[in-house]
Amino acid sequence: MPREHRILFIDAYDSFSHNIIALLEQISRVKVTKITIDAVILDLEDFLSSFSAVVCGPGPGHPAVIEDVGLMNRIWKLPDSRLIPVLGICLGFQSLVHEFGASVVRLQQPRHGIKTTITSSSKSIFEGLPCVDAVQYHSLHAFTGHDVSPASGKNGLWMPSELCPQLEPLAWDLSSQDNDESNFRTNPAAILMAAKHITKPFYGVQFHPESICSEASAVQIVANWWKMAGMWSSSLKTKPGAMVTLDSNTSTRPNSLCTSIPTTPATSVGTRTSRNSQSYLKEILDSKPEGMKPNLISTHVPIGVLNVPTICEAMDLPATDMIVFDSEMHQLPQLAETSIVGIILPDTKKIQYRVGSNEAYVLSERMSERIDLKDYDDDIFCYLQDFMSGLTIQVDNDRAFSAGLMGYIAYEACLETIGVNTRKSSGHPDISFAFIERSILIDHKHQLLYVQALRHDTPDSSTSHWVSKTSSFLESLSQKSTSSSGVDSLSLATGGLQRNLPKESEYKSKIAHCQDEISAGESYELCLTDQTSISMVENVSAWSMYKQLRALNPSTFGAFVRLGPLTLLSTSPERFMKWSRFEKSPDTMAQKIGFGEQIATCQFRPMKGTVRKYQTQPDGSTHQLSRDEATAILATPKEQAENLMIVDLIRHDLQGVCHDVSVPGLMVVEEYGSVYQLVSVIEGKMSKSFMCGLYDGKCGIECLAASLPPGSMTGAPKKRSCELLEKIEKKPRSVYSGVLGYIDVSGKGDFSVIIRSMYKWDDECHHSGATWHIGAGGAITTLSSEEGEWQEMLTKLRSTYRLFDPVIS
Repeated sequence: MPREHRILFIDAYDSFSHNIIALLEQISRVKVTKITIDAVILDLEDFLSSFSAVVCGPGPGHPAVIEDVGLMNRIWKLPDSRLIPVLGICLGFQSLVHEFGASVVRLQQPRHGIKTTITSSSKSIFEGLPCVDAVQYHSLHAFTGHDVSPASGKNGLWMPSELCPQLEPLAWDLSSQDNDESNFRTNPAAILMAAKHITKPFYGVQFHPESICSEASAVQIVANWWKMAGMWSSSLKTKPGAMVTLDSNTSTRPNSLCTSIPTTPATSVGTRTSRNSQSYLKEILDSKPEGMKPNLISTHVPIGVLNVPTICEAMDLPATDMIVFDSEMHQLPQLAETSIVGIILPDTKKIQYRVGSNEAYVLSERMSERIDLKDYDDDIFCYLQDFMSGLTIQVDNDRAFSAGLMGYIAYEACLETIGVNTRKSSGHPDISFAFIERSILIDHKHQLLYVQALRHDTPDSSTSHWVSKTSSFLESLSQKSTSSSGVDSLSLATGGLQRNLPKESEYKSKIAHCQDEISAGESYELCLTDQTSISMVENVSAWSMYKQLRALNPSTFGAFVRLGPLTLLSTSPERFMKWSRFEKSPDTMAQKIGFGEQIATCQFRPMKGTVRKYQTQPDGSTHQLSRDEATAILATPKEQAENLMIVDLIRHDLQGVCHDVSVPGLMVVEEYGSVYQLVSVIEGKMSKSFMCGLYDGKCGIECLAASLPPGSMTGAPKKRSCELLEKIEKKPRSVYSGVLGYIDVSGKGDFSVIIRSMYKWDDECHHSGATWHIGAGGAITTLSSEEGEWQEMLTKLRSTYRLFDPVIS
């Protein structure tokens, strides 16, 4: 019996690769195997005998740099007797044409996230498609020697050139305007968009058919190529040969976070178990009567006159460590209508990790346990997954939070997940979570307070007593006739502040550096940031500062975090990701006989594209932009391209761990306290199959780890962009542009991006004052202007900095 067809995908470490793989699998209905450009394959011809076709994918860099294309170069040199159909996309296309004589040079105006109409010859893979609307992501283009000057009348564009006699052009972008006739190499009136080898089954397209904004005709081109690949194989009467064992740099899909073993339904977060795993669970189980399982107990009372600050203050929480996720000031239906007050007790377990370390610590006032991460594949996220798997319980309500880990992941810890070498840790925790067992949940939509706790012991325990006592206290408080507004009068006199703000000349120089890297093909978009520090002479209550900040800057994902040495005040408007708990599929018969599937949904809401709500007019007056005015501004090519690139990047992240990835909201304008934002929504499904109670599949923590750092804070391709930003910014971001959220015992989770925030560390406090840090920045593209990006960074900085000073000078 002949073996089934397979496609090999060669990945150049791009952030759109998984989108292409998903498209290939959808079109071909065959398995796609991914390897990276630096995979070690000694006998390439024998290896390729297992495949029906090859796709050389996009990526950063230049085709003449062997480190940028790796294996692609060997593909084009296959002997005629061992040829295989190949499709090159973007960098893969440039590698093809470079191999057969073309020069690959910089464009005067790079094209990233730009959608244009492409004109084809209507031949080969473009048969029946004279025009194609597709998205481009490239700073370089192929110079084949064709005369593309206006005087040529575009004659001869469809024939091989003297420079590249073995390449037949298939498509051109003829939409360029205002071209400099003195240099058609860097600013051509026609840009080659597709070509094929005249005798070998090699094809290539410069554009991205997989982009969410490319039209169906672009997808059809890939389908046509797959059809022609089948015709080539049939003409040779060959079939894929014996299977070849892949080395560690190859995979049929992106690797799981860590090796999984089946688990029971009660531990529904699929994970592996190591010799040191679940020590905290064992401590719990050993301390309770046999047969007693942890369970959630709760009660609810009306909110009445209470709000988030008055609840916290009535319980004396601001004087201690606590975590508050606060949506009260800017509630959005079906997005953020719940606030959570996480109570940290002396025996609350805290997990801490520093980048570059092979150990984590579980701490409380009474214990300290070192976790050797070698037992967890040297992966802190594998440990977190293992920790939570032992604490997963069935919850019979749909509330946002029950109990679980609440905390943050700093930007430098995010970089570790994509293999970017970062600066050594400052000594502060780069990942810090507290396992919250007691909390108060405020349901703003239904005007209810839930007092809830995870109980490990008998029904008449201290936990039950705390729930009863606290709910009675809050119910009594809620019935009083008045309640504090929660806003204190602060005096943050500018004379008592030492401020270190970004310098305009330095920031603009960094913008130019970013644009030079983009023009060289090293990145599509770079999210440049900088830090401001404010040292205060007097000691001012951080809680009072937060109350004033939340009033100044109402946000959907506000937060007050006092955890270990960190104090964080956040008024973030941006959700990073949210995932639901797994729910059983409706196939009840399968459930009865022990087979079935559980489904969970992951959602991302990136923000990219910002405009100030209040604009200063030439006469000095202030004009408030309407939503329509903001929409017009955010509809410019620059703003749309920024958002599109991040949408395609997040689709890639999700495709690695999810299926049925969709974009239910694309570039929607949303209004916030001081700005309008361009927001998109991307979703994917996670599945876990089970048979006779044994589970196999992904979980939310794996999706979280696979998606870090937030694409809206990096650029694309993510890995190369982060490496460049490390060199350009020259300072750690710390918790800024990391993520903040929770991992619930029911299996769900929710994280925001740490922006529009300020933070301080205890060891940076001096005398009676403290040093606060504020990060701000923006996405740099080739369409950016230095002045425009400088002003955008200041706009974002003002949202938080105005707590100290309404004017940035």
